[in-house]
Amino acid sequence: MSYDGYLVKVGDYKIPFKYINSNTYKASMNVQDLDSYRDADGVLHRNTLSHVPCKVEFETANMFHTDFADMMGNIQRNYVNAAERKAVVSAYVPETDSYVTQDMYMPDITPTIINQFSGKLLYGSTRIAFVGY
Repeated sequence: MSYDGYLVKVGDYKIPFKYINSNTYKASMNVQDLDSYRDADGVLHRNTLSHVPCKVEFETANMFHTDFADMMGNIQRNYVNAAERKAVVSAYVPETDSYVTQDMYMPDITPTIINQFSGKLLYGSTRIAFVGY
């Protein structure tokens, strides 16, 4: 399946493109090895695993508190384990021109308040990531 109009979906919530600073979007598949080794001639013998965890990350656009709270609330509503920040995430991976759907967790985020206008808080760009198990 090629690109289908969204970059990241957490549960049934497609993160709106307007919240993603698109020039910061990165998605990678992390090939894992088990007991790979080099022989006496220095030739690498790789034993790759079939499970390939995905990692996706991006910076948000600057946004007002209401938009940030909406985005985070929708992400949190789709956790399958809130203590782990675990969710079923579908992410577009440019390398394969396809979506990968896996159990992923969201590492800590650190929003920064950069200003306020008429009583509305303005958040600066915030790094959001999802890492496959």
